[in-house]
Amino acid sequence: MCNNALEVAVLGPLGTYSHEAAAKAFGSTAIYKAQKTIANVFSALSSDIPFGVVPEENSIFGGVIETFDFFRTPASTFVRGEVTLKVEHCLLVKSGTKLHEITRVMSHEQALGQCRQFIESNLPGIEVVKTKSTAAAAEALIDAPPNWAAICSSICVSLFPGLEILARGVQDENANFTRFYIIAHSSTTPLTYQLESHRHMKALMRVSSPECGSASSNMAHCFAMIQLPITRIDRRPSLDGIPFHNVYFIEVQKETQNHHDGDSFELWTKAVMLASSRVIEKGWRSAVVGIW
Repeated sequence: MCNNALEVAVLGPLGTYSHEAAAKAFGSTAIYKAQKTIANVFSALSSDIPFGVVPEENSIFGGVIETFDFFRTPASTFVRGEVTLKVEHCLLVKSGTKLHEITRVMSHEQALGQCRQFIESNLPGIEVVKTKSTAAAAEALIDAPPNWAAICSSICVSLFPGLEILARGVQDENANFTRFYIIAHSSTTPLTYQLESHRHMKALMRVSSPECGSASSNMAHCFAMIQLPITRIDRRPSLDGIPFHNVYFIEVQKETQNHHDGDSFELWTKAVMLASSRVIEKGWRSAVVGIW
């Protein structure tokens, strides 16, 4: 590290919403290490780069599948916090390009989904191309033909010369928010960022049944064994080679008046670990992959 500054991995290039979310949590003194893909953010975590920021869920387009896929394996990646960012998508073009001249629009899959109505209404029939990130789409415009466009954050105009904003707020809903997970190299990595002020402590559990045939019929029993308020459930195919065998990501939370109370957080951690133990005792597979 340079001058002992904290290094944080983000989906790059710089200018992505992941970068903005990371800056919201870690501030201007951190060094942000841009990664080409969400997968690279996970693999970049180390003792030198202890934290990363990855998108988890959008209020319009839903969960980010790629992020949950990397929690399917028992790797040393742990959720240590979250940050929510209000998203305003902009349509960027090379300076001077008009709306009717656009033949291709590029962006991350999530952003394209969030702007589907705008694209269909204002750019009907054009080619839609997915990129690794929103900022990667803006960066690609630099060497692209003048009739290409990108959907990304307005900050990209200041990062990539020669681009201008053709339209602001092109997302389908004005109330467009993305929640990001702050992931860490280990569960004991010291926290060095400002936690968001909210009234809940949370945890993320990974649960799967030992036999695929019993998964559907016993899910209600699994939920009952947890004995904690469940606020979100995501399902992804497991990696055990059994067809149609799923792994479930269960987010639980506890209401609290003081998130920063160390004793309360310790009690919450114990409660979550006990919940996981109860699931295991009944023959299920369970692991805690995040507490914050």
